[in-house]
Amino acid sequence: MLKRLIAVIALLALTLTGCKSSHKIETASIIENVSVHRQDGKLTYTFYILTDSDTPEAVAIHANSFKEATELAGEKYIPDMSLSKLELLLIEKEACNDIMQSDIEYISTQASFSPIAYVALCDDATIKQLNKKTSVQESVESLIILCKKNNPEVKTDYLSVFNSYAKNKGGFKVPYISAETELKASAVEIPQENVIKG
Repeated sequence: MLKRLIAVIALLALTLTGCKSSHKIETASIIENVSVHRQDGKLTYTFYILTDSDTPEAVAIHANSFKEATELAGEKYIPDMSLSKLELLLIEKEACNDIMQSDIEYISTQASFSPIAYVALCDDATIKQLNKKTSVQESVESLIILCKKNNPEVKTDYLSVFNSYAKNKGGFKVPYISAETELKASAVEIPQENVIKG
């Protein structure tokens, strides 16, 4: 009798293992888009998290560089953040001279980033639109593609912008997205004097 009781208890112990054998589903905050602009005189990097909602889920971080912003985001604000699906970096035109070259150089050292993700300058109205609707990012990407089609010399991705800076030539063009009345794209030149010599 005692042997049967012990066998039943052992069998129950093996079959009722609880949560120990279950697998935790890992969740990541996938960043789809980053915008950079000045807010209250400070550079602000806004990380837009992939979502099914019509309203963007965005986290704004004051930082002096993309590197600093991603470190702060990962440590304090967006646990399990992933930048592997980053599709778009929008930089407010007024912040371009301060951070674009150094941020692109940093991004080029990160193997997890897509080298063909889009880069564009924009106005403050475009960033405000991004904060209202998730569909704005798709519209911006379509406008960048159209801008490249109409202006083949325009540099639209991290790799081509990085290469243009690396050649120390300047004078290259990137897309400029504006949204004063409606979203539209044009080509704007990054002048020679804005390229920091390596």
